[in-house]
Amino acid sequence: MVGKNLLVRTLTSVLIFCILVFSLYSGKMAVYTLFFTIAVISAFEWGNMTAGRKVFYIPAFFVIILPYASLLYIYSLPHGTMLLLWLIFSVWSTDIAAYFVGKSIGGWKILPIISPNKTWSGLCGGIIFSMMTSMMMSIIFGIFSVSHSLIIGMVIAIIAQLGDFTESFVKRLCKVKNSGSVIPGHGGILDRMDGFIFTAPLTAYYIKSIAKFF
Repeated sequence: MVGKNLLVRTLTSVLIFCILVFSLYSGKMAVYTLFFTIAVISAFEWGNMTAGRKVFYIPAFFVIILPYASLLYIYSLPHGTMLLLWLIFSVWSTDIAAYFVGKSIGGWKILPIISPNKTWSGLCGGIIFSMMTSMMMSIIFGIFSVSHSLIIGMVIAIIAQLGDFTESFVKRLCKVKNSGSVIPGHGGILDRMDGFIFTAPLTAYYIKSIAKFF
């Protein structure tokens, strides 16, 4: 069963990767359509997960609208496609590495009350892989220096995990395991995009206001 679930997760991840790259290199309309579709599905998932409770209306802005708007803003910048791919792969590498390292090594839990499967070993693995991914993508695209990319990769990994814990906290409050079931082997869109809740807006601000000084 575990092997089958891993195969499904892997195949789904490859499909998502292909759709993303195809959209990014097919022009603005494809990108806007993709992100609009994802945002709409995320909104439906959020509504279903929170059962339409008004207390979750304002948080929805920070969980859905702000992150996707920030991703589109990054895409609109000079070298936006490369910057977006760099951010997405840095965040996803954090998620993937944290899952496999945490599952393989185990150890102390970070916040078992909120997310019982998250371990310190997984967090460290996520940070290391995010730093490596950030560095490699920066070298390939020529967007940041090696030292700069390593530091940003570390920060992205930590912030991405905060987004993961935030969504886990909401799911815990709403007593649901996944935000949805639209992605086989992964759960809902929000379960795969929670790493961008904070990284997307903060990265957009960083690139626009701070990175130019380095």
